[in-house]
Amino acid sequence: MKNTNKKNMENNKNKTSTSPLVIGTCLAAMLPCLAYAAGPSDAAVGEVDAVLKFCAKNTPEHGRNIEALRKLLTDKASAGARSSSQYKQAYDLVTAALEKGDKTKMRATCNAGLTEREREGREDHGHAGEHR
Repeated sequence: MKNTNKKNMENNKNKTSTSPLVIGTCLAAMLPCLAYAAGPSDAAVGEVDAVLKFCAKNTPEHGRNIEALRKLLTDKASAGARSSSQYKQAYDLVTAALEKGDKTKMRATCNAGLTEREREGREDHGHAGEHR
């Protein structure tokens, strides 16, 4: 009985500790796509949309920043990206992974990343005003 409980605890710990990793990994994987003139793949757009939708749902106070980030990351996507099978498959896969995770930890991950992005945006605006 003790071994079964210990295994269950380890399995639950593994599930919850990888959830914030999903968010970070998806967003980090999308960044190199910005360097390509052709834009991100349909699957990459699906992954990013799933992560950002999750963050918007769980941290609504960052809604405007999330939309700006979505535009930045997916602006060069193909016109039909969001209707492709690759998009849907990637979106569904990431959404399912996020739904299974520890919501508190993932909300904190979304909040930390978006708060940092907002802080960087304010710093950029502050520096721009100094160079008059």
